[in-house]
Amino acid sequence: MSAGGGFDGKVVLVTGSSSGAGASIARAFGREGARVAVHCRAAKRDAETIAGRIVADGGSAIAFEADLADEDASATLADAVEQALGPVSVLINNAGPFADAPFRSLAPEVWDRIMAVNLKAPWLLAQRLAAGMERQGWGRIVNIGATSSLVRTHSVYGLAKAALLHLTESLALELAPAITVNAVVPSQIASPRTDTMPVYRDAAIAGTPLGRLVTEDEIGEMCLQVCSPAFDFVTGRTIVMDGGRTLPRFPRLDLPG
Repeated sequence: MSAGGGFDGKVVLVTGSSSGAGASIARAFGREGARVAVHCRAAKRDAETIAGRIVADGGSAIAFEADLADEDASATLADAVEQALGPVSVLINNAGPFADAPFRSLAPEVWDRIMAVNLKAPWLLAQRLAAGMERQGWGRIVNIGATSSLVRTHSVYGLAKAALLHLTESLALELAPAITVNAVVPSQIASPRTDTMPVYRDAAIAGTPLGRLVTEDEIGEMCLQVCSPAFDFVTGRTIVMDGGRTLPRFPRLDLPG
């Protein structure tokens, strides 16, 4: 999209957008003229700060609070956003808490929360908002995944994110042709939090062919592109932003010569 109005007047809901990549996604749509719903679980002040930054940049935004682990919260959030801003045209399912406790010791309540926010809430929000998008004749849903879905060491989080990709494909078939549904899947993200784990960060960079981590702004830009006219004929697809890190490689066996 060209800067300065590519999404003029369209209402965009970005879950989990009070910080991190979600905030970058929200601000990216705000710069393109969208009316942005900035969502948080409980950090309302942080969500209001991001909404304020969008307004300061010349956009329009309102902060909303909802704990998406609560089954009723998705409908409540969707209704509140539409009452305040109008029919939602773009849904970015970004909220996604992490947990990687081994399955043999994983607490049921942790399973429930990770599955609820990462998988059930995206389904419930899509279910609630799809009819309005169809009435508009146009809608976009982008599910933010994780490369944890491509490995088998991140426990229930990886399981939820893998299922989210299946949901993406199924919704793409069910909601066509008015609505496209795609997934953006980043690997480890360059962020202040990652900087607090320098050994892990450096190992992740060393294992990435492009020699760096994906940035929050790059994820925001990719979400813009996936919702742009350039992607009108793309649906049900997963776009992996990992710098080549998850590409299959032949193992180095270091056999004696």
